[in-house]
Amino acid sequence: MDIKKSSGLILHPSSLPGEYGIGDLGLNSFNFVDLLKSSKTNIWQVLPLGITDEVEYSPYSSKSSILGNPYLISINDIENNMFDKENLNNLKELSTYEVEFKKVYSYKQSLFQSVSKRIDLNDSIYLDFLNKNELIKKHLTFVTLSEVQGNNWVEWDKDYLNYSEDTFQKVIEKFKDTFAKNVFLQYEFNSQWKKLKNYANLNNVSILGDIPIYVNHNSADVWLNKDLFDLDENNQMGYVSGAVPDDFTVEGQIWNTALYDWDNHNETDYSYWIEKLNENLKNFDYLRIDHFIGFFKFWAIPFGKPALDGHWRDGPWETFFEKISNSVNFDKLLAEDLGVVLDTTAQTLEKYGIPGMKVLQQRIPDRKNHDEIHPKNWSENVVAYTGTHDSPTIKQWFIETNKEQIKFFNEYKKGLNNKYDSDIWNFISMTWESPCKVTITTVQDLLELGVEGRFNLPGTQKGNWKWRIEDLDQLSEPLEKLKLLNQACERVTT
Repeated sequence: MDIKKSSGLILHPSSLPGEYGIGDLGLNSFNFVDLLKSSKTNIWQVLPLGITDEVEYSPYSSKSSILGNPYLISINDIENNMFDKENLNNLKELSTYEVEFKKVYSYKQSLFQSVSKRIDLNDSIYLDFLNKNELIKKHLTFVTLSEVQGNNWVEWDKDYLNYSEDTFQKVIEKFKDTFAKNVFLQYEFNSQWKKLKNYANLNNVSILGDIPIYVNHNSADVWLNKDLFDLDENNQMGYVSGAVPDDFTVEGQIWNTALYDWDNHNETDYSYWIEKLNENLKNFDYLRIDHFIGFFKFWAIPFGKPALDGHWRDGPWETFFEKISNSVNFDKLLAEDLGVVLDTTAQTLEKYGIPGMKVLQQRIPDRKNHDEIHPKNWSENVVAYTGTHDSPTIKQWFIETNKEQIKFFNEYKKGLNNKYDSDIWNFISMTWESPCKVTITTVQDLLELGVEGRFNLPGTQKGNWKWRIEDLDQLSEPLEKLKLLNQACERVTT
């Protein structure tokens, strides 16, 4: 990554305060940037910004790898007289400390529907928006069909099973209001996100985005590129993605996202991936690729079976990175290379200068005989985390970890130059004092929250992604402390 020594915070926009049931791209996003600037923190890491499903509401399972989540749009930055006041009042009555996804999505969808007939697709701003990006037009066609059909694309009428210009024209003619609404929402999302990113950059804050390696089967990506995915003769998944059983999830994980047909990708010189990565890099200063290990080995699980029934398959790494390297800026990429340790992964990251990750919670030894190294000896070309959106909070980690890890932690902290009364802050300090060029923690850990602040529990389908901070003023004191730590560890860029 072409970045100076610095630090960052993870906070998804949905977790920001706000009056409409969910954090958004409005005023509090800009206020958060101001807080980052004042604390000399130069990176804001977000999760994928795509349209979530309406079962798990996971940012990692989307209908589109390039469209934005319309529920993150700031209502206050659109003319309020466009919207029904009753639905606005309903949103204002929702929780301020968590996202009640089902209600938020229902109320906001009613708002959006109420203006669909008032969107003029012939307006130059929408015509330009569609004409400048053919891929966005195709993905909007899928999203519209998905909404009006109400089921998985494999069950659609045969007229809509494949994309063509004729398909697009039929959608425009038959579902004009729905398509117009979706164009309007994506235009607003893109405009608001661009404005926020520009403001962050002007204030010396870079945005680190996130892209899942896999996509939902019921997505524009699969619908538009059926031959690039591992589907049977009925376009169904015979195998799905997931994770091998390990110390953290003894039964493994089932993600139920579509696997790739890597041989067919190779035949196209990975044009789908080049296009997808570059589209996402337009929205972020840096991009983290989730489950990077899947390019080397991936766990394939028979559809409907337990993760334990899965098996390893080889990824495309031998041709993938070489073929995309001339078309994608690797200086902007970060690899989430956690999980299975492979020599080929480390060699590839070193060859192309892509940093991997180290998560302190996973790197403190839990047994006397181990091969871990002290954080002070970690590589410079690594992004170091206290934990991630998938981890327990530091406070929860201390409560749940074993005595051996506590013993090693206490031994490690003896060498700290910046010590605190709170071991949560000593944990952060230990990461900050590492040689790694970038160090990142979560807002929940700055606030020293316990299990109530956990954002996601991998392998579970309910109760995730909903945490919110009620008031940004809660961050004033911890960010002042972080500012001093940034300065002491020379993680301040100008």
